[in-house]
Amino acid sequence: MAKNSIQQSMLNKSRADKFLLVFDVPPILKEFSKKFNQDNTSIIPDSVQFSIFGAAVPEITVPAVDNRYAGNTLYVSSHSKSPFPPVSIGFKIDNEYKNYWTMYSWLNLLHDQYEGRYNVREINENNPDFQNYQTDLTIYGKDEFNNNRIKFTYTKAFPTTVEAINYDYTNADEITSGFTFVYSQLHTEVVNF
Repeated sequence: MAKNSIQQSMLNKSRADKFLLVFDVPPILKEFSKKFNQDNTSIIPDSVQFSIFGAAVPEITVPAVDNRYAGNTLYVSSHSKSPFPPVSIGFKIDNEYKNYWTMYSWLNLLHDQYEGRYNVREINENNPDFQNYQTDLTIYGKDEFNNNRIKFTYTKAFPTTVEAINYDYTNADEITSGFTFVYSQLHTEVVNF
């Protein structure tokens, strides 16, 4: 069991504001950044960290199957997971809009806003397969000392939606947005340090 330098009660609870999303920028977005943004100011070139909120971890279901026997109904496991649902992440937009622009550019490469097709700029044509636009997204749950405690890895992920930005001049709070992504698998592990 992990130990902190400060003694704490076993009744301490995890907090809703202690989640961090980390991912490597997918290959096609890295190529886009190198080819079309020579100063690398528009897209974060290698990896991204978002302080997030929202439904970050989906429900995981292994359904039961009813088995009728001798006038009774018994339940047994189906031993198969239901498909993973899309995950929606909320985040606060940084003051240069780089985190929003990275997600927008990624989605725009999947379906260009002007041409209406994938990879209209023909980036990285030597590697045209689907792994070119996918990456693993990792969400870390942190404790009250900002130590990573749990790790959720979403494999082969890519965005399907970038949410609206709502401006409100009567509200002094930070501007938020979000995105929805799909993925192939979810791997969960407890992190001990």
